[in-house]
Amino acid sequence: MSRFFEARSLALGILGFSAAAAHADGHAVAAKAGLLGLGVEYTFSPNDFVSFRVGLNGSELGFDAEESGIDYEFDFVWDSIGAAVDIHPFRGAWRVSAGLLRNDNRLEALARPNGAITVGDSSYDPAEIGQLSGRITFDDTAPFASIGWHWFRQRRLGFSFDFGVVKQGTPAVTLVASGPIASQPQVVDDIERERAELQDSLDDFDLMPFGTLGLVFRF
Repeated sequence: MSRFFEARSLALGILGFSAAAAHADGHAVAAKAGLLGLGVEYTFSPNDFVSFRVGLNGSELGFDAEESGIDYEFDFVWDSIGAAVDIHPFRGAWRVSAGLLRNDNRLEALARPNGAITVGDSSYDPAEIGQLSGRITFDDTAPFASIGWHWFRQRRLGFSFDFGVVKQGTPAVTLVASGPIASQPQVVDDIERERAELQDSLDDFDLMPFGTLGLVFRF
């Protein structure tokens, strides 16, 4: 599968840079792009010291990869709603932030074998085992922390950058086969071994670093 990004709405795809910026006694909207996907964001800044942000992220990346000797087509789906509080310790461009994501980010996997395939400890014919479909999900609520900076060349239009970490929890992996023998006990055991190997390869995704770039309009 070729690599691609797909915005979930027209608003997510118009601009490819990220994150909102604080502005005293004002409002801002931003288009963003980064390792949380493509997004839009609104910020309210009641003073120079603190601001509040809410945002929506959503897009998709497709790629091919091999796991445990099986070729998978993967789709990484970004789907989250975030809320954050920004503190500007020097009442200027720098900020530190903490927030929460309503997290539906996920990884979907599909294997379409065209020859004998080893699943678990056994070899199977594609006509018997069928396709393997997997889904990797994370915690529904994910806290994050970040540091950021914003810069305005003009009074209303500017840019921003944020870098941080999301604690999204240990990935939960499901894996099923579609073939006529998929319900047989031996096949069920082999699918479970394969699922456990896939789980082990993804355990490091508990903490996910992210960076975002933004184009910001304040009013």
